[in-house]
Amino acid sequence: MTYSSRTLIGVLALGALVLGCSPAAAPSVSPTGAPSQAASSAPSQPASAAPSPLPSSGIVLERTGPIGCDSIGVDYKSATINIDPASDPAVWAGTDTAKPGKIAVKWTDGFSATEGPEIVIRGPKGEEVARDGTVINVPADAYPRLAGYFVCLAPEALYVLETDPQ
Repeated sequence: MTYSSRTLIGVLALGALVLGCSPAAAPSVSPTGAPSQAASSAPSQPASAAPSPLPSSGIVLERTGPIGCDSIGVDYKSATINIDPASDPAVWAGTDTAKPGKIAVKWTDGFSATEGPEIVIRGPKGEEVARDGTVINVPADAYPRLAGYFVCLAPEALYVLETDPQ
């Protein structure tokens, strides 16, 4: 490597370091702990493309697209929704059999989490669908519904759908 190549690489590395450490590279935080809107120079996304959680709730709903729902047998008779912003994932279900422990709860895009002292999952029409402790009872020969929405059951996940699968 020649002297000029090493010099060029050194200058580029130093420039990257300076840019990476500049105040403009770090998001500013408001006194409430939320990122400041003024600190972002990136254009904002339209509301339809924004993630479901409101920043102060800390809840990120796991997403699923429209799916077909196969007849997969499950060994549980009920599942209880758990919501905890400090957990990963923040929304999960526990079953009456306690197996496999936490199971994922996945939602289509119309569902969102509210902010506030009691976090609520809302449906596409703004209605309350679930909160911490909501129980989903599994009928013997049918799929359950959660506030009228179809729930597809699987051993490792529950899928809450805005529309019934075809």
